[in-house]
Amino acid sequence: MKISVVCGSRAKDTTLLLEFFQMLNRQTYTDFDVNVVCDRNFTREEESEFLSFFNNQNLDIINRTEFFTNNNSDFDPNHGWWASYVRNFWLKQAKGEFIQLFDDDNEVDSDFLEKSLKKREEKASETKSECVILPSLYYRNTEQIQNQWFSYFDYRQSRPVLHLLNWKKEAQIQMFSGNGIFSKASTLRKAKYDEQIARISEDLDYTLALHEQWIQLRVFADLKVKHHERDKTRLEQARIGSYSQARQKARNRFLFTKKHWNKKQLFQFYVCWLPGCLFRLSLKAIIRWWKDRFKIIKWLFSGVKEWYKLTHKK
Repeated sequence: MKISVVCGSRAKDTTLLLEFFQMLNRQTYTDFDVNVVCDRNFTREEESEFLSFFNNQNLDIINRTEFFTNNNSDFDPNHGWWASYVRNFWLKQAKGEFIQLFDDDNEVDSDFLEKSLKKREEKASETKSECVILPSLYYRNTEQIQNQWFSYFDYRQSRPVLHLLNWKKEAQIQMFSGNGIFSKASTLRKAKYDEQIARISEDLDYTLALHEQWIQLRVFADLKVKHHERDKTRLEQARIGSYSQARQKARNRFLFTKKHWNKKQLFQFYVCWLPGCLFRLSLKAIIRWWKDRFKIIKWLFSGVKEWYKLTHKK
């Protein structure tokens, strides 16, 4: 097969996954197979019921689909580091010359694979080098842009800087977080997802690692992936839905900075962001969460201890 379409799925919402297969079944380019990695601890009975549902849908695409589960492969559903393990697993399993990554809540036009392959061939010929083709991400059922990815990482503010194409048709970026990566399989295997990094940051780390190997990341305005965005609480929108998520977010930043910094960035992170972050969160704890102020401040300083261990670990 020319292309392996890879999809990581919790394998719980069969309606959403069925829509995904119907979308693939409409693609004008047909030389592709599909790998679905089911990130769920199936019993044999659950797995049989799940697979039977799709086998009975009378979709041609199902004949070119392989489902990887904890029962029929060496996939470990008890992996500890979220999407990173799943992404490394599918990088290993995909058999096509090219890989197209989707999530099961993605929707694209029927010529998406055809356009992605054409753009990759044009760019590879033009630049005489390998590149990763990236779409613009839209909210489902709208023409509203959700993201066109990140120009670079601002170490002084400890966050990626959003990129907008505006009037441009395409641009080169440094980092990408989300769905729709398309490239040669051999190119994508030049880096691995860091299984210590989780919750959104694993994609940023992975694509920056590709960028650092002089692999171009090109985002296009006319390649659209529409994303089924569920309603989220304010804490989830800030990617801090609980104490454990806040701790992981802080851990991500230390690990990310340790891997990618230069001396200037190191200074910006530790002199500008870290003291300001501790001061701001401590002040918030005192003003807004008076009853829990000691516990929150204790958590903050336990984070500093973890930072010390992470940054001094060989």
